[in-house]
Amino acid sequence: MDSIVSAVAKFAEERPDRAAVIANDKEISYAQLWKEIQGFAKYIDSFGFEKGSRIIVKSDSDIWFAVSCFAIQLTGNVHVPLEKSIGVKGLEDVASQLGAAMVISNTDAEGDFVSVDSDKVREIGEDNYEEGLTFTFPTKEMTCDILFTTGTTGKSKGVVISHRAVVAVSENVQYGAEIIEDNVYLVPAPINHASAIRKLYVSMLTGTTVVLLDGFKDIRKFYSYIEKYKVTSILMPPAAVRMLLLLSKKELAKYSGQLHHIHTGSAAFPEADKELLCSILPDTRLYFAYGSSEAGCVSMFDYSQHKGLISCVGKPNKNAHIFIVDDNRNEIESSSSNQGLIAISGGMTMTEYFEEPELTKEVLVDGVVYTNDMGYIDENGFIYMVGRRGDVISIGGLKIAPTEVENVVLRFPGIAECACFAVEDRMGGCVPKLNIVEEKGTDVDINELKKHMASYLEAFKVPKLVAKVEEIPKTSNGKINRKVLK
Repeated sequence: MDSIVSAVAKFAEERPDRAAVIANDKEISYAQLWKEIQGFAKYIDSFGFEKGSRIIVKSDSDIWFAVSCFAIQLTGNVHVPLEKSIGVKGLEDVASQLGAAMVISNTDAEGDFVSVDSDKVREIGEDNYEEGLTFTFPTKEMTCDILFTTGTTGKSKGVVISHRAVVAVSENVQYGAEIIEDNVYLVPAPINHASAIRKLYVSMLTGTTVVLLDGFKDIRKFYSYIEKYKVTSILMPPAAVRMLLLLSKKELAKYSGQLHHIHTGSAAFPEADKELLCSILPDTRLYFAYGSSEAGCVSMFDYSQHKGLISCVGKPNKNAHIFIVDDNRNEIESSSSNQGLIAISGGMTMTEYFEEPELTKEVLVDGVVYTNDMGYIDENGFIYMVGRRGDVISIGGLKIAPTEVENVVLRFPGIAECACFAVEDRMGGCVPKLNIVEEKGTDVDINELKKHMASYLEAFKVPKLVAKVEEIPKTSNGKINRKVLK
């Protein structure tokens, strides 16, 4: 399979009545989706854009998003999904930066591009469809998407991804999670994010169903969708898992027999939460996925089957090769006592950062993505990611991984969330500080918390500074925003 849109066409023939996408209590079959894709692709082609033109979509978790996404790809153009909350000025700036040919949104953005009302995408698709339309499917080498990173470690970057990479990543998820034939994937996350859009792609690649939901704002709706659409798998960032464990674990436990798997990732996942989730969903596979916008999902760890492997992210997926390098990018024989940086190669890696050749060279060399993630590979081939190089706290040559401290803290009663980070001390060096958010109605004893940490951590890893805060700042995809911690 050279592209996901060709898979949609395939299943429109093989499973025409199967629900492809469900959103806002509406659903569309593979046959109807393929018709609307063709109709909207015909509309795009009517403007005579040069192949490879960038088309921006102000994303929303709706059926029209899938129609526009695959129509753009079918025409040989480049799909650029942006956050639904982006303002008009931000949208216009990105359109100018990319030289966009078209912008699909619900705003009055202006510029040197064709503007299309997102609410009319499906109507346009239906009105322009006619029997006998023919299209040439995109080839593997053509650019499929430009995904913008969340910018947690610097400015947001446009990650250029080929159709080959999109299919390879989708296969990684397909085989890594053992997607079942009648899978129904609930995706309650911003659809422009890499992890979310890739669940749309893997669903289309496998001819299964994806259910789109606009986040976890309405927990009752979340559970009603699981029940109504017989959901068998769910994408949940660790922060969402923690929220459900705190607020509704009894409700979640009801679906242990129904849920084939839960897929989490994008941020560190506390060991205490893993253990609790395993206990309430004993019949559900629980996967932690490791990857990035630049390399896709490259490994998956079924922690329901392999308990006690702290910081483990599994083994390489179908299309991925993972190895450990030193600071000079030389491959090393790694271990827990000889850690290095994780490097990744395979068909799913990005092509480049859009019009950022120097930045691209810093990350991508000869098809290998060099990450800033510290880790090692054990004697059984399991990969461990212990933290990002920029997050690791160094005290007199001693290293502290914030996630190690956070895992211990979250085992203490009354802690809802926490973040460990470095602050300057009076001598010009740095010390670890801990911010905690208490569970509602609790009053955490700081001295007892420090004793708890001391019983699990070496003395230099125990933060001397502990502060109670109202919230832990996060990026839009649930990662701790360590840049703004104080």
